[in-house]
Amino acid sequence: MVTLGLIGILLASYVPLVHSLAINPRQVPAAAEGVKTITSPAGVTLRYKEPGKDGICETTSGVNSYSGYIDIAPDVHVFFWFFESRNDPANDPVTLWLNGGPGSDSLIGLFEEIGPCQVVENGTTVLRDHSWTELSNVLFLSQPVGTGFSYSEKGEGYLDPTYLIVDEKPGDETEKEGRWSLFDPTKEDTSRLAAITCWEVLQGFYSNLPQLSASNISSTDFHLWFVHELLYEVDLLIWINDRAESFGGHWGPAFMKYFSEQNDKLAAGTTEGRKLNMRTLGIVNGIVDEQVQTQYQIKYTRGELNGYGIDLVNETMYEYGRTNLDRPDGCQQHLNYCASLDRDSLVRRSQCSAAQFVCQSDVEGIYYTFKTENRGVYDIRYEAGKDVPPDFWRPWLNTGPVQNSLGVDLNYTSANLLYSAFSLSGDFAAGYLSDIDELLKSDIHVALVYGDADYICNWLGGEALSTAAEWSGAETFKSAGYTDIIVGGDAYGEVRQYERLSFSRVWDAGHEVPYWQPSAAFQIFNRTLNRLDIATGKIKLDENSSYKTNGTAKTTHTTTLSPLPAQT
Repeated sequence: MVTLGLIGILLASYVPLVHSLAINPRQVPAAAEGVKTITSPAGVTLRYKEPGKDGICETTSGVNSYSGYIDIAPDVHVFFWFFESRNDPANDPVTLWLNGGPGSDSLIGLFEEIGPCQVVENGTTVLRDHSWTELSNVLFLSQPVGTGFSYSEKGEGYLDPTYLIVDEKPGDETEKEGRWSLFDPTKEDTSRLAAITCWEVLQGFYSNLPQLSASNISSTDFHLWFVHELLYEVDLLIWINDRAESFGGHWGPAFMKYFSEQNDKLAAGTTEGRKLNMRTLGIVNGIVDEQVQTQYQIKYTRGELNGYGIDLVNETMYEYGRTNLDRPDGCQQHLNYCASLDRDSLVRRSQCSAAQFVCQSDVEGIYYTFKTENRGVYDIRYEAGKDVPPDFWRPWLNTGPVQNSLGVDLNYTSANLLYSAFSLSGDFAAGYLSDIDELLKSDIHVALVYGDADYICNWLGGEALSTAAEWSGAETFKSAGYTDIIVGGDAYGEVRQYERLSFSRVWDAGHEVPYWQPSAAFQIFNRTLNRLDIATGKIKLDENSSYKTNGTAKTTHTTTLSPLPAQT
């Protein structure tokens, strides 16, 4: 028996938050043909193919795309998919898109939200309107190792779908034969550790980029500009979104902080590499700091607070959840104690892990168990199971021609042991708001974007997060009013913004905002990228800008939901 990792625990009570496995009916995939290999001066190998030339995903004439692996160590092989801008790849910036989980693949974002194509029911791809590649080169990474097609080692055998171990012989009919990703989930089980690997992956990608692409991607926003001794400057825009538990809210701040620290070392000449001139951090429906945001999961169940005029649990269960939140030795006290401990201590790992389980069971889980209707977790406008975009792309990735075009020979899986490992490390309950505080001291613009129909990472918690940030503009930000987000003459949401920080509540959107409101999400991205005001896109925000939104002190938009159809 070969194990996928050292931990064999899955959080069974939270299975609804994890995608089911997409298992390849073809059994063991064939080796990909025609894979090209390049090696950077630093010794990082990049293996790739150009799937667009096979009609895979980006089929726009003259637009290049590349997929494959960045090999930064013998046991670290990270899958990437890079799409050049449809507009002007040489002069457009690069955007790194990451999904959360942990273990939710960034291909969710590619196919369901912002990538150049989507997979439809008949197993073909169609080009997407409002793809973010209209504005930027976009890089998708399947990280940490063990996510999607990324792997440490490969193993052939029969995958147990419950324990995620690979057996030499099938235990029962549910175990499917294939070639699977093998990895140790405890090797990289915190956001801080994941940031280190991601930095190295990006360094490997950028160092190979001149050999990979002939598009001369060298604009002032993403340029290979020689500064001094092996130091290059690259403008990087990072947008984070995810589905399971919105863990991307952890990735973003932790990664940006680590990248900033590495930039400082590059500037001091104490290390070598490429500087990432970080311009923007965008977080879409993310959990950044449970200590701040968890209380709003129970509050969001009230119709007078969620904006949809519907109580998601009855009064008795609401009061029960509030009691669990506030009682001695309850959820909030556990989160407060977790936050008081040193970040890297073993004691903090155990206590923060306990906080996660207490809060998920006693507060967050109230809605799952006692909801008045069978409404979704990721979009309360729809019943459970219909609250997320269709995922026709998952079985599509396990077809032979697609795998060959992508340069992979593994079965694609969506579930893994990373969720369990990060839970047991305590990283779920660890707070990363202080990292955003640090970023706001620099010239990095932070955009917090929340679809208002999402329960799991709801806009009430996102709003509280924005006002809890401690930075020089904090009080002025709090005094800024809400104003409408206007796109094409129509209002799609409300935004509060002052200088570098914005909080957007996007109306009638679930967890994956770009899917539900593609034009609004596209313009929020466009305006953040180009440092324009989120509300209109007409006001330029330079380094010394004191722009502040004017409007109501609170968001005022409400929508009335009809009861769900009776279940038969």
